[in-house]
Parts: sequence; structure tokens; C-alpha cells
Amino acid sequence: MSIIRLNSGTWIRLRRIISCLKGILALICCILLFSCAGISGAGTRAEEEPTPLRIYPARWYKDHAAACSLTFDDGTLDQYAVAAPELDKRGIRGTFFVVTGFVDRGAWQDGPFLRRLFSWEQARDLAWRGHEVASHTVHHIDLAANPAEAAEELSRSRERLMDELPWVPAVSLGWPYWRSSEEAVALAEKLYIAARAGGVKAGPEDWFYGGVNGGSPENIYRIGARGILSSDGEAELRPILEEVYSRGGWLIPNFHGVDDGTIDSSALGWEALSLEVFRRILDSLKEQDIWFAPFGEAARYVMQRDALVLETARAGRVISVDYSSALDPGIYNQRLTLVVEIGQNFRIKRVDETETGRPLAFTRQAEGKVVDRYLIDLPPGEGELRILADPHR
Repeated sequence: MSIIRLNSGTWIRLRRIISCLKGILALICCILLFSCAGISGAGTRAEEEPTPLRIYPARWYKDHAAACSLTFDDGTLDQYAVAAPELDKRGIRGTFFVVTGFVDRGAWQDGPFLRRLFSWEQARDLAWRGHEVASHTVHHIDLAANPAEAAEELSRSRERLMDELPWVPAVSLGWPYWRSSEEAVALAEKLYIAARAGGVKAGPEDWFYGGVNGGSPENIYRIGARGILSSDGEAELRPILEEVYSRGGWLIPNFHGVDDGTIDSSALGWEALSLEVFRRILDSLKEQDIWFAPFGEAARYVMQRDALVLETARAGRVISVDYSSALDPGIYNQRLTLVVEIGQNFRIKRVDETETGRPLAFTRQAEGKVVDRYLIDLPPGEGELRILADPHR
């Protein structure tokens, strides 16, 4: 085997060529390395860049299209014996405004009519079943015409209700005859969380008498309601329902009596509906995408929703949401629904309370072309949520 011998000049030139080739090879490797890193980094940045993100409280609990509070005035016996069981069958919780000064007597002399009332024991039974028992003052006095009576009528009624139902943290009010005065409203603001007004001459445009045609009432202590008369039928009530529902509002029907044809007439409330008509009204309402809640509960939701302050931060896959409110959580203890709209390139995997680590319930409500929509069950008060959102392709 022959050996190639190189002179010194040739060897030096060869070493320079090899060195140059090594440099070129190193440069090519660097270019490839940074190119790959850039591709990988671009993917990471695309995932971590803020996608469409919007977080806000739902207008109504669980993001229903509208709300409805069924209210009953005076506390007559037919409401406990006839109306409440019909609500229970349909999973509806109502509000019963009682005249506290007459409950112990068991009856109320309403002009020429003696009206039998349900007892405090029956009132507690309603409350334990999830219904609201609230104030209709002590003696059912028209406080618009008798403003001097307002302080005693409002304060004593509230005190009695809190004595009889001590586990209830707050009380709402139904104005007798739907009427109030500026002085009475000022007093109610110190004692009650909300007050219902209303009337019976309502068209779909009359927000004051039909409910709240929108998300918030103009005055939380004069919230409109529609008094239901015995002569009312679908023709009178359907336009009001449709108007309030189309605006995502709060419908508040106001009943006084329900007659099943067997209960004694002395147990019936004013302008009692037949049981058949009452059932048709309930079934018609149940066909809609409505959140049914007692009056005080719906009022708390409105006030907490409107007072909620949200601060949102995002770091990669983690979204932090600080929530707070100036309201007293001991009274305003209604759970809210938080809506999270996030780009489709992410999926929410988990929602925790940051301080305790306790997981919170959430649902993926809808998938859109650009964003997905999630609902989170938000505890009352203040705190911080941690939302884990994983990239999705």
C-alpha cells in the first residue's frame, strides 16, 4: 500500500480548507438550530398570546333569558293550601307577603270580607320548602295616604318576621295597595333589601306594572308588578310576558287568591283565580327559558350583579379573576353566574378558588365560531378564582 506524502505547503492549504469547511458546517448548524427554535417559539407565543377573552356576570342566574318572581299578597289560607302545592309540583319557589299583625288572629277583616290567614307554623313550613315569606306591613295600611304610620308599620313587621324566621338573613317588602310615599321609601331603604310596587292596569309598555323590562329596576324599592285579576286570561297576560321576556327582563305577577272549587270562601284571597287558570299561567311560564326565584332572591341577584367588581389577569394558561363587592355578604348572599367567553384555541379545564383550592362548578354552555362560552357558579362576597385554560387545536 502506497503512502501519499504531502509537502508542507500543500498540508497548510489542506488544513485551511478543512478549517473553512468546519466553519461553514458550524454556521449551517447554527442556522438550522435557530430556525427550529424560532418555529417552536412561534408556536409557544401563539398559544400564550391573549385570545379573545371576556368575563362578566350573567344578567340572570345560570344565564337564563329572563327572570320571574311569583308573588302572593296578604297570606290567605288558599295560598298555602292551593297555590303553594302547585308551585312545588313545578319546582317554582314563590314569595308570600304576609300582614304580620293579623297572623296570630288567624283572620283579617278586609272591608266587608273576613279572610282567613295561614299560621306562623305554616309560614315556616313554606320557608323550609324554599319559598320566601316577606312583609306586607303590620296592618295593611295604605302608606301613601298615611305616611305617619310608615315607621311603625315597616319596622314592627320586619321585627316580627325575623323573630318567626330567624334563619332568614334579610326581608323584602310588598307595599299594601302597591302604593308608597317618598318618606316610606326612605324608611324601607333602612329596613328591607327591596320592595315591590305595581298595579293592575298594565299594558306591555307599562314597565312599572308589568315587572322590569330590562336587567335592572329604576328603583329597587319600587319594583313594578302586575296584579292578576280573576277576569284575566291569556289575552291580557301574554303580551306582558312577551314584552318582558324579549327584553331579558324580570316578570313579577302578583296573585291574591286561587280557588280550587272546594276550599271555603272565607279562605280565599281578593280576586281569586280559578285553579285551572292558575295552572295554565304556570305551565305557560314554564315553557320559557326563565329563572324562577323568590322576589327577595332575584332582587339580591340584581344588586350583587350590578355591584360586582372584576379584575382579570392572565399568565399563559392561567387566568386569575379577583372579584369583590361593597355589599354585606351576610345579607347579599346570592350566588352569581359568571360568564367566560374565550377563544376557541383554548378549553377551560378547571376553575378553583385560589385561597382554598376548592374547585368550582362550571359548564361549557355554547361553542361559537370565534369564542366558546362557559358559565361559572360564583360564590357571594369577594375572592379570587384561578381558571386553567389549555390550548386546543
